[in-house]
Amino acid sequence: MYILCNEEPLWMSKYLSVGGHLEYKGSWKKTTLSRLSLCSGNSELEQKARHFDGFNSLFLYRRWYRCFTTLSNYSFDNGHVERKDDLSLDHFHSQYDGKGPVLLGKLAETWPARTKWAIQQLVHDYGEVTFRISQRSPKKIIMKLKDYVSYMELQHDEDPLYIFDDKFGETTPALLEDYRVPHLFQEDLFGVLDYEQRPAFRWLIIGPERSGASWHVDPGLTSAWNTLLCGRKRWALYPPGRVPGGVTVHVSDEDGDVDIETPTSLQWWLDIYPHLAEHEKPLECTQLPGETIFVPSGWWHCVLNLETTVAVTQNFVNQSNFEHVCLDMAPGHCHKGVCRAGLLAVPGKSIRDIENHPPGTMSAWNHNDMTRAEKRLKGSGSGRASNSANQCASFEFSDVHESLENQVFSYDIGFLSQFLEKEKDHYTSVWSPTNPIGQREAREWLRRLWVLKPELRGLIWKGACLAISVDKWYACLEEISACHSLPPPSEDEKLPVGTGWFRL
Repeated sequence: MYILCNEEPLWMSKYLSVGGHLEYKGSWKKTTLSRLSLCSGNSELEQKARHFDGFNSLFLYRRWYRCFTTLSNYSFDNGHVERKDDLSLDHFHSQYDGKGPVLLGKLAETWPARTKWAIQQLVHDYGEVTFRISQRSPKKIIMKLKDYVSYMELQHDEDPLYIFDDKFGETTPALLEDYRVPHLFQEDLFGVLDYEQRPAFRWLIIGPERSGASWHVDPGLTSAWNTLLCGRKRWALYPPGRVPGGVTVHVSDEDGDVDIETPTSLQWWLDIYPHLAEHEKPLECTQLPGETIFVPSGWWHCVLNLETTVAVTQNFVNQSNFEHVCLDMAPGHCHKGVCRAGLLAVPGKSIRDIENHPPGTMSAWNHNDMTRAEKRLKGSGSGRASNSANQCASFEFSDVHESLENQVFSYDIGFLSQFLEKEKDHYTSVWSPTNPIGQREAREWLRRLWVLKPELRGLIWKGACLAISVDKWYACLEEISACHSLPPPSEDEKLPVGTGWFRL
């Protein structure tokens, strides 16, 4: 009991449950007691270590190992993620956008951030500025940059805290002048929204060795680019529909809320990765300073910092992923599960069915890990307890099943849209809390796109049909106009959203 009560992860968890401004005191026990005003800042909490004969714990040893392991020789590339320099916009769209990840060189060569974002220079320039800290607690944690750098140097946490701040452009606007969005990613259809309306889209990321981002799909099925300014990052990626081993996807059948259970990135590489067969392993690469990695919509990815790193990343919506982003905003939950977990999320499909139809035709490494298949997707109602990988509340899928008999999983929008719950309506259904923008903002977004991007109206109409069933509402308006001998809506008035017609 003495050993367990003095474990640093216990005190770290206690502190994170309180939240607030963090100033690390050298240990989580001392930091927590100081935060709770249970000791003075100068009190001596450290005691001579006690020795207990005959006690051993494999669990504690493994955790100790993860806390103190070094990753200097952990770099790895399996060659599946290509490295490209001087890529043209046309080549990017034809070969990579919406198709697969790629490492891009030379995009940041002229950025001031290449020299100004070294750790000590950042501390010199912004040491007193507070930044948001990423961690698993729902409580907000902020730290002054100088205190965070001190924490990085002192800590031996299994899952170190790292800066993941989407507000850095507001608190430190000068940082925005140190980089520019690469020419390959300048189209962002969320850009038509006012800044306060649009979802979080850019982050400053600073983290020590062993920190990183666990397995996830980027919010709202957006795409992303990530430029590394210093340090090295190891990446693992799986294509859409391929849930990584050790990961479970929860999809609420009430509001479509998506929640992912996953080990930390370090724990996954140490405890799960070594047991994967060759054909089960992900795409892998090590990102070097100055390189930019592109992650397409829907791709699973996990990141591990091999040393102290500084990076900037942005998510975006372009013409390639626009329909997927709109689909993910549609009411219901089945399509959200299929976009992330592939055929595992198809209600009524047995594991044998899925074995016969593995997700995609990407290449040999993309076969499903069926030994863990039953554990990788859970539907959830109010209690999140039932395993409903083969059930989907009150949704009739017989026609879909027939059409799937001779198909494999595809991230094609035509395939994914089969799983929309047609009886659910945008205006009367619960809005998923994991959607990147609110319900009103979604309608305003489509309205502005229709007005400001007339050259994209064909694509915008398709997206609006997926997100808010605009075709159904337009048909109603045509009937009303005809009934009252009114002219039909003009082309500019064709998208009925909000509380009435939109106008310039």
